[in-house]
Amino acid sequence: MSTEATIASVETGLYGVPNEEALEDATQTFDELELVTATLETSEGDRGVGFTYTIGEGGSTVERFLADVLAPIVEGSPVAPRAVSRDLRAETTFVGREGISEIAIAAVDTALWDLQGKRTGRPLYDLLGGTREHVPAYETNGGWIQFDEDRLRENARRVGREGFAGMKMKVGRGHAEDAARVRAVHDELPDDASLFVDANCSFTVAEARRFVNALDRPIAWLEEPLEKGDFDAYAELRDRVDVPIALGENVYNTTQFKQVLASGGADVLQPDVARVGGITPWVTVAEAADLWNTPVSPHYVEPIHVHLAAAFDNVPFIEHHSTVLNEVVETPLELVDGGFRPPETPGHGVVFDGLERYAKR
Repeated sequence: MSTEATIASVETGLYGVPNEEALEDATQTFDELELVTATLETSEGDRGVGFTYTIGEGGSTVERFLADVLAPIVEGSPVAPRAVSRDLRAETTFVGREGISEIAIAAVDTALWDLQGKRTGRPLYDLLGGTREHVPAYETNGGWIQFDEDRLRENARRVGREGFAGMKMKVGRGHAEDAARVRAVHDELPDDASLFVDANCSFTVAEARRFVNALDRPIAWLEEPLEKGDFDAYAELRDRVDVPIALGENVYNTTQFKQVLASGGADVLQPDVARVGGITPWVTVAEAADLWNTPVSPHYVEPIHVHLAAAFDNVPFIEHHSTVLNEVVETPLELVDGGFRPPETPGHGVVFDGLERYAKR
C-alpha cells in the first residue's frame, strides 16, 4: 500500500428512502430518511463510501454544500481522516460549526475512515483499537408517540421476544398520560430489559420535574427533555430529579460536548456520528466522556456506531432506530444475544444495495 495516495475525486448523491409509516415524536413528524453520500476515489483507484442523513428535509442543501464547498478542499488531500477533518473545519468556519456544515463533513470523514480500512484490510473497529466483540442494543421503532397504549404494549412484547437489551419510547402528551404509557410499556418488557424515555426537547424544567414525579416505574434515562443547547438548564434539572439525564442527538460539535461535560448537564452523552461531523470528532467526544466517567450511548446509525462502540468500554448500548436504513444496505446487522457484532470486512462494511431507485437528483 502506498502512503502517498491522494483523493482524486469526490462523488456525491442524494436519496429519499420512505418510512413504512410516518413517525412522530413530541416535536416533529417525518416520513422519509434522506441519505447524502460521498464516494471518494484515490489516485490508486481505491474507493471509500461515507454517508450522512436528515429526516426528510434539508438534504439537498447538505449535498450541495458537500459538492460545492467540501469536495474541492478534499480533492488532492491524503487519505488521512484526522488531518482532513481539521482542514475542513478550518476552511468552513465562515458558516459555523454545527448543522449543515457538520452533517456534510460527516459524510467525508466516514468515507475517509472507510478508505483507510479498505487500504489496510482492517475493519473500522480494529483501526480504532477496538476489541469488544458484542455491543448491547435497544430498540426505538416500537415507541413512537402516535402509537396508542395497545400498540405500545404489543411492541414492547415484540422487543422482549426479539431479545433487545431495552426499548425507547417517546413522551410529550401530558405528564399524567405519559406516566401511564410508561407504566404500560414497563409492565410488558422483560425484567432484564431497560426502558428509555425520550421527550425530544419538549419540556421546561418544571414540566420535566412534574413528569418524573408522576412516574411509578423506573426508567433508565430521560432523554433530551429540555430546549436544545440550554446546558445550564440541563444541569439544574439533574440537581432536581433522581433520574439519569441523557442528551447529545442535537449537540453538533466537540466544543458543545465539552460544555455539556463542564456544566454537568448530562449523565449520558449521545453523539450521533452523522451530526457531530463524523467518526473523528465522535471519537474525541467518547474519549473526553471517558475522562469524566460519563457513559456514551450513540444516537441512530448503528452500522457505524457498532464499530465505534467496540472501541470504547464506556458505551453500554447502541440504538436500533428503525428498519429504513436496513432496506438499502446489502448486509444489515443481525441481532445476536440482545446486541450487534461489528462486521469483520475492511472499512465500516456498509455497502448500499438498491439505493439508486430513491435518487432525488
